[in-house]
Amino acid sequence: MKGIRSLLAPYAVALLAVGSGLLLTLLLQPLLEPTIFLLFFAGVAVSAWYGGVEAGLLATALSTLAVSYFFLEPVFSLFVASRDSIVRLGSYVLVTILISLLNSELRTAKEYLQVSEARFRRLVDSNIIGVIVTNMDGAIAEANDAFLEIVGYSQEDLLAGRVRWRDMIPPEYIEANNSALGELTTKGMCQPFENEYIRKDDSHVPILLGSALLENNPDDIISFVLDLSERKQVELALCKSEERYRAFLEQSSEGIWCIELEVPISPDCPEDEQIQHFYQYVYLAECNNVMAQMYGFCAAEEIISARLEDFLVSSDPDNIAYLRSFIRSNYRLIDAESHKIDQQGNSKYFLNNLVGIVEKGLLVKAWGTQRDITERKQAEQEREQLLEREQIARADAEAANRIKDEFLATLSHELRTPLNAIMGWTQLLRSRNLDETTTGRALETIERNTKSLAQLIEDILDVSRIIRGTLHLNIHQVKLVPLVEAAIDTVRPAAQAKEICIKCRFNPEVGVIVGDANRLQQVVWNLLSNAVKFTPKGGRVDVQLQRIQSHVQIRVSDTGGGIAAEFLSHVFERFRQADSSRTRSHGGLGLGLAIVRHLVELHGGTVFAKSPGIGQGATFIVNLPMNAVDVEVNTAEELSSSVNAQEANNYLPKLDDLRVLIVDDEAEARHLLTTILRQYGTQVIAAASACEALLALQEFKPHVLVSDISMPQEDGYTLIRKVRALPTDQGGRIPAVALTAYARAEDRTQALLAGFQLHVPKPVNPGELAAVIANLTGRT
Repeated sequence: MKGIRSLLAPYAVALLAVGSGLLLTLLLQPLLEPTIFLLFFAGVAVSAWYGGVEAGLLATALSTLAVSYFFLEPVFSLFVASRDSIVRLGSYVLVTILISLLNSELRTAKEYLQVSEARFRRLVDSNIIGVIVTNMDGAIAEANDAFLEIVGYSQEDLLAGRVRWRDMIPPEYIEANNSALGELTTKGMCQPFENEYIRKDDSHVPILLGSALLENNPDDIISFVLDLSERKQVELALCKSEERYRAFLEQSSEGIWCIELEVPISPDCPEDEQIQHFYQYVYLAECNNVMAQMYGFCAAEEIISARLEDFLVSSDPDNIAYLRSFIRSNYRLIDAESHKIDQQGNSKYFLNNLVGIVEKGLLVKAWGTQRDITERKQAEQEREQLLEREQIARADAEAANRIKDEFLATLSHELRTPLNAIMGWTQLLRSRNLDETTTGRALETIERNTKSLAQLIEDILDVSRIIRGTLHLNIHQVKLVPLVEAAIDTVRPAAQAKEICIKCRFNPEVGVIVGDANRLQQVVWNLLSNAVKFTPKGGRVDVQLQRIQSHVQIRVSDTGGGIAAEFLSHVFERFRQADSSRTRSHGGLGLGLAIVRHLVELHGGTVFAKSPGIGQGATFIVNLPMNAVDVEVNTAEELSSSVNAQEANNYLPKLDDLRVLIVDDEAEARHLLTTILRQYGTQVIAAASACEALLALQEFKPHVLVSDISMPQEDGYTLIRKVRALPTDQGGRIPAVALTAYARAEDRTQALLAGFQLHVPKPVNPGELAAVIANLTGRT
């Protein structure tokens, strides 16, 4: 209802104003005759002022009808006859319409001004910011409570004139305020700027001040004042926090860093895609000097902007696993190890703590710390290697101890078995009268077991000589065919007892070689004995003798139990047997093949075994050089040979014009070797160290190098490696012999792996040394 009344009120006012003007005009008509429209102008103005343009137009229409009806001829009629009246009436309508429009605009402007003033007053009274009205002289005419609270004054101080803005400006801000006044004078306003006021208690308050001149009074200034105390405190706290952060960065003993992604990535992407994205877009955005020094740089500036690939190598699987852990942990890793590369290419190990920063669902950066644990990791690796070596050494020691125990048990068994037969038949022969057949059998058994014991003892003595390096050869010309046939004849009874067929195939072009006939026959006999022992009843043993270029090859094959692949590499080791248990099928000490290898190598040859596997037989191949030299006969072990030493010497070649370089740190050893080799016509130069030997190698141009292993500063292994590193024309391929007191199997292997062609243990027989050198140089 109130809404309807408010809508109709302007029109009611218009009707009332026009009615009042009509009544007054009728009453005062004689007086208003010349200006009949005067009171109606006032009614239209009042209607338009109160109700707006609509009410003004209504009043114009009603007053026009009233004037036309009551005052214009003909009276009491709406028809206007006179043209003058029509002009007057039209002018009235135009003027009243203009009055309505002007009053409406004036009313609207007034309402807008009232609203604007109300809003401004609301802003001032709300005390959100300080508002003051001042003049150029510094007097403050008006100020709200917010401003007074900022500067610490009261309304009483303001009214008493004790609050002046010029008096509140600190000296250091006077110039900034004068500049703002100049801008205010020229432009009518000035840009907000930071300022300070002196409070009533003489403390300073930071403010943001913006001012403008009032349009209706250019001498007055309205200013808005914003208290910046809280913001300044926050800025100061941030500044102190930044200083503490920087101090922490610089003084921390750990590397601190921040990496950023040029293109952020969603955590929902597959792991592989994220890792690839990291290596493509991640770079080092910030770090401290400690972090830079961990990678071999002096300052953080040198490493900033480095790519992820520069210090987290993508080819290392551990680094990929490290990144996967980072992703799977929702970008939070604690004490995670990583492997990185520093500026010099050195491997470094770090212990990392890092956290990824996800903003708006995307990974944008990561902060982390790291500690260098390279020394710890290296110590752990060394400890692991030491433990591994200790475990290997312990296993080797346990294996050696086990082999020793097995050997002693086997030796006891192998000694007691023939002794049992000898002792038993001896007691029977002494205590009883046996018939001729039984007596013959007893004597045959005693003889066979005596020979077995003798052979067993000889094998043990041979192994002892090998270990002590005192096993020597008595060299002379040897025809291999009769030697092999004699060995076959020796084992034939045992073969016939097992119905084993021995097939021979000899090449008539083999001829003679130079060697120790007894030792060579021992080699063949050991191989044949093994073949017969391990071949089952009804089997076959093949013996081949042939010449291959400058070598003679003896091949012994059988159809026996064969050799397991994992045991082939141990078959020539002392005391090693494929089956050393109490339930084994075959006897023996496991020395025969070790003796075979050593004897063959003393002759400058090689021996190796082949077998397709268990149950498929085995083949032993001996290669002996046909080249030999003239050597002295060892009278301590004279041979019953059809040719004497002098006759053999007539067939042995000389080492004339052969240049040999001797390297040994012992003067007596150098003198002995020099004397021995010069008897064979060689030119010898001796060096006391590896350094002297390298110089002599260039100047003397020797054909053969004979070097000791154990020498001060640089040993024989170092020497041969340096020699092998030289070009061929500087002696890099010179034949070399390791002449050393280290006579173990592992010493021989190490010498051959280092680059020596042959390993000869000390003490060496002159003939052996000459034969080895002749073999290496191809002298016949």
